[in-house]
Amino acid sequence: MVLRVSIDDALRAKVHRLVTDYLGGQAVPADLTDEPAAIRCGTAIVYLRLVSGERPVLRAFSPLLRRVERSVELLTELNDLNGRLNFLRLFWRDATVFAAAELLAGTLTATELANVCDWISDAADYYDVRLHEKFGGELAFTPPPTSAHPADTAATPRH
Repeated sequence: MVLRVSIDDALRAKVHRLVTDYLGGQAVPADLTDEPAAIRCGTAIVYLRLVSGERPVLRAFSPLLRRVERSVELLTELNDLNGRLNFLRLFWRDATVFAAAELLAGTLTATELANVCDWISDAADYYDVRLHEKFGGELAFTPPPTSAHPADTAATPRH
């Protein structure tokens, strides 16, 4: 049995202030336990939610792919990636592939928050497209079209 401890107003205010500061003053939901803050990062989106528990945590998570079927191949790929990643995990749940990490809310610092946001954002924006290519599903945002700019195309050898 998990003991749910309510989060006091001081902790709610501290986490809200840290998230607001990290987002540079962008609007943040009043209660991060009811509605997460959202951060767009390329083709992915990262959410920050305050979660009550025996020790409240700030959960950073990103739904990398939605509407993707579970398969042995997908779970094997996620397991292999988890073996290489630090400080976060990738998993399948309810037809969605997630990247997630938790930090203890009571001792949360601005540096820890920035680090977890960077880790989740980088992983989500990198792995969502690659996993989509192999396993299908839906991305949070459509990737931009491939650039036709000469700097973005392979050079043709001159003879």
